[in-house]
Amino acid sequence: MTELHTRIRRLSAALLLASALCMAIPSGAVLGASGGMLSASAASSEVRESLAASSEPATADRQVELENGNRLAPWKVAAISAVLPGYGQVYNHAAWKLPIYYGLMTWFAKNAIDDNGKYLDYRSQYLADHSSAAAASRDDYRKKRNTQIVWLCIAYVAGIVDAYVDTQLYDFDRIIDEKVGASGAPADPAPLVSVSMKF
Repeated sequence: MTELHTRIRRLSAALLLASALCMAIPSGAVLGASGGMLSASAASSEVRESLAASSEPATADRQVELENGNRLAPWKVAAISAVLPGYGQVYNHAAWKLPIYYGLMTWFAKNAIDDNGKYLDYRSQYLADHSSAAAASRDDYRKKRNTQIVWLCIAYVAGIVDAYVDTQLYDFDRIIDEKVGASGAPADPAPLVSVSMKF
């Protein structure tokens, strides 16, 4: 059982590290300057321009996607996120949520596996000697395991719901700006009359 725990811990650490690295390295910041920011020939002004240009890559990508109209339907993003957890967050340019999402799921899964191992140990101890202490511990760890599984399911479903809502509200700011701009200008402007008097 300890070998399984070690493997699970290593896998969860690798997943968290990979998601953090994917989030921390924006592609525009490395490739924005001519020759790339990591090359020795990149001048400091080019680096500054590249950093300024890459400060809002998601906004530029978002504008291109909205203009082209090539966005997936929210239910499709939710369905893909159900099969591939975290897809909706990456699709909606909210990859910063991935470490939180995978961290919660890994935490609840690890706790469920630990509690299940202790439950199995106390169950075998109860089957061997039928002690009431072993029965109480067995029932306690079974409840803890089931609670962790419920929290794991809630975290999984929350990721799918978040992907659906983010996709649904992806262009919310643009729609609000258009409606405010359209309602701000009167449809039939009335001529203004000014009167001035001099004494």
